[in-house]
Amino acid sequence: MQEKRFYRGLYGTNTIEFAKGLIHVYPFGEIGKQYQGQVKLHAHNNFLQIFLVQDGHTEFHYGTEKITIQAPAFIVVPKNIEHGFLHQTEVSGWIINLADTVLEHMLQREADVIFGMEEIHIVSISDEEPATAEVFDTMQKCVDEYNSLFPGRLLMLQYLVGQMLVQLYRISLGGKRAFFSSSNISKVYYRRFQQLIRAENTYKKTVEEYARDLFISTGHLSRICRGIADQSPKDILIDYFITKAQLALSDVESNIADISYSLGFDDPAYFARLFKKRTGQTPLEFRKKIGVKQS
Repeated sequence: MQEKRFYRGLYGTNTIEFAKGLIHVYPFGEIGKQYQGQVKLHAHNNFLQIFLVQDGHTEFHYGTEKITIQAPAFIVVPKNIEHGFLHQTEVSGWIINLADTVLEHMLQREADVIFGMEEIHIVSISDEEPATAEVFDTMQKCVDEYNSLFPGRLLMLQYLVGQMLVQLYRISLGGKRAFFSSSNISKVYYRRFQQLIRAENTYKKTVEEYARDLFISTGHLSRICRGIADQSPKDILIDYFITKAQLALSDVESNIADISYSLGFDDPAYFARLFKKRTGQTPLEFRKKIGVKQS
């Protein structure tokens, strides 16, 4: 079996710039033009994607399946799931990329909503189904706000993205147009591992302790994480707490050392080194970049 091809950025890249660590929007169809209309199977292990197809039609690939998508429509692709496209005509629209931080911050008390985003959803827009037209409209508002320079842009984006995710979850409850269900045993363990990380909410807990709580060996947990996310359990832990740190650093009232302690790091200097290794910036540089002024 061919190994998954992972990108930590958009197709063909390994970097992505999220607005305040939350959202990134890119024109749909532009990447396909660089590759003769074909985007080969690949996955992302650090963000969820929503493809807003406004014009044209394309062939959407996931696993061994191929489905023709006619605009207007949208496709929700969770992280770690392979997908690709073969555009049948010139297509246009938008790709809405949502960082893990979004799901952790905006939906931390609504775990069911997060898990509702673990399946592919392919939805055609029809006036006969107001709920789908409504979420399509919210998606377009997200894009417009992202591309604007209006005051309060980031706050409005948080509101719109939260609204969009809840609307998507409510549509998913109907059980229609859902594919690639996360029901096999490895994905159950992987989901439970993520639940435990959220519940513990401290960097102090070790991979060995998580494996013991799951009643599996550390090696088994490692194989599960490698197979699903192409990451080690330790890397998954680090990514979780770095995204938590990015969120906390956006709060001007929080001291960097206090943030590190609150996340379970005993040494603020180690936290700063790990943060820079993961993001390419020190916590202070990250704050400057997102416009948080130091007191």
